[in-house]
Amino acid sequence: MRDKPFKFQFSLEILNHLGRGLYRSFATVIAEAVSNSWDAEAKEVYITISDDILIVEDNGKGMNSNDFREKFLTVGYSRREDITNKSKRNVIGRKGIGKLAMLSVSEKVTVVTKKKDTELTGGSVNNTDLDKEIKKKGKYVLEKLSEVEKAEFTKSTGTKIIFKKIKTKLNREEIVRKYLATQFNFIFSLNDGDSFTIFVNDKKVSQDDLKELNDNTQFIWFLDKEDKNFLERFNNIDRKKIITNTNFNFNGKEINIKGFIASVKVSNQLLLKGSGGDFKASINLFTNGRLRQENLFEEIARKTLTEEYLYGEVHVDGFDDKNNDRFTSSREGIIKDDLLYQEFLAELKKIQTIIIQDWTPWRNELKLEGDIEQDKRPGYEVRMEDSQNKREIDFKKMLDENVEDKELKKDLQGKLSGFSYKNTLVYQDLYILENIFREYIKDKKIKETDFDVSNIEEKNIIDSINKIRNYRQIGEARHSLKGKIVKEEHYLNYTDLCDLGQIIDIFNIKNQKKPIPRKYQQPLISDAQDINPVRNPVMHTNEITNEVVGWPKIKNLIDYMKKLK
Repeated sequence: MRDKPFKFQFSLEILNHLGRGLYRSFATVIAEAVSNSWDAEAKEVYITISDDILIVEDNGKGMNSNDFREKFLTVGYSRREDITNKSKRNVIGRKGIGKLAMLSVSEKVTVVTKKKDTELTGGSVNNTDLDKEIKKKGKYVLEKLSEVEKAEFTKSTGTKIIFKKIKTKLNREEIVRKYLATQFNFIFSLNDGDSFTIFVNDKKVSQDDLKELNDNTQFIWFLDKEDKNFLERFNNIDRKKIITNTNFNFNGKEINIKGFIASVKVSNQLLLKGSGGDFKASINLFTNGRLRQENLFEEIARKTLTEEYLYGEVHVDGFDDKNNDRFTSSREGIIKDDLLYQEFLAELKKIQTIIIQDWTPWRNELKLEGDIEQDKRPGYEVRMEDSQNKREIDFKKMLDENVEDKELKKDLQGKLSGFSYKNTLVYQDLYILENIFREYIKDKKIKETDFDVSNIEEKNIIDSINKIRNYRQIGEARHSLKGKIVKEEHYLNYTDLCDLGQIIDIFNIKNQKKPIPRKYQQPLISDAQDINPVRNPVMHTNEITNEVVGWPKIKNLIDYMKKLK
């Protein structure tokens, strides 16, 4: 016994660790089965979803009984290491454990397969019986195929996998189709002489399954160079850009980053309709056409608004080499501390920075909401522009629905787009400023009866108040609503910026118990009078010039807040 060699032994429990807990969802298990069909050189894959049964059937090379035993049922068998594999395709499978994921979604899994010039073979795994053997640390022998299962296999070569009594919620067929279109998009641009078609319930998976996402795509950034195969997908691109110099060197080898990153118009357009939020388009990493990592930007997240609108395909074939296996066991990610992966992420951050810098200005040009944190303007100005832009969209819709003359409609919509939100900014500042001055006067308890009508300046203010009050009362008496217009009755409601400035000046001087410091001697009324010619056009909704918008006098008036102390 002392001389008996030491060796590894494997319990059936490994099927739980490497199979049942390996994949995230029903759709990803289907993708694994389709990957096997691709590696088997199939031209067509038929997926049937009905009630609690799933069938994946291909017309690939198939297996004989020895292949089924030594390759399919051998955990860890790698097709890449098989010297008899003469396929010209880039093989997706590498570790030989992905097939175990098929044990995770159903009570029973049956494999029926046939290789050219050999007899049909296969078997079934019953998960209930398998669990019993796992618990008692026994061995498990697959069930033999039934005569019905044999008779229902009609292809000359290929493999059919039948999942019975599905244990998880079935995704609807259109969701599975969209998911597969995303996962296997490379099949839409295969080289001449090769083809691979996927059918879900007899309907072909095509680029039309990505139409919803493609049509909502607004911006696109190409990596390394513009790819017409990608560009042809999109019909509504407003801006595009090529990010060059995306290649980088790693251990003397040039690594190429290509593909595209795109932005949708509204962030929720990244969700696949009908998926209940289960599937969301994201920036994914592909190697030799195979999806290897989803949500790439999560690795370098900056938590900007821009990132919530982005999806894309980043293709880096350099991750796949014979000497280094960089992919996790589930094949749905890359080992995080891999040195090449870390170099790649550093390059990806540079790409991310360019996109974030472009996104907000491009959105602003189209009068759409941008990322306020990435905008160089003050936040209140950005929000004001966003607010006006949204209302312009509402008015454009009303014009579109109600104006029949096409030329008139086009002209009015064009004029609408020309209205400057900066006009509203000035209005906002003056509106707030006048009300702050009113509240200041109220807090100082300056009543209408406190004015000395023997003083010409104070009499002029009272006369102006009475005149405007009279006009207001006449107007309120005849307006159609016959209701209260002004929230609170107060004499200050009948004052304008000049009146308010003069009242503050007069009573500040009256109430001073000691001389006013020189820096506070300039009266508020002088600047208010300068501003009034701007205030009136703005309050009457006239468009003002850019020169007026940037007039420092307006800021000077706002800075009087410092003098109110």
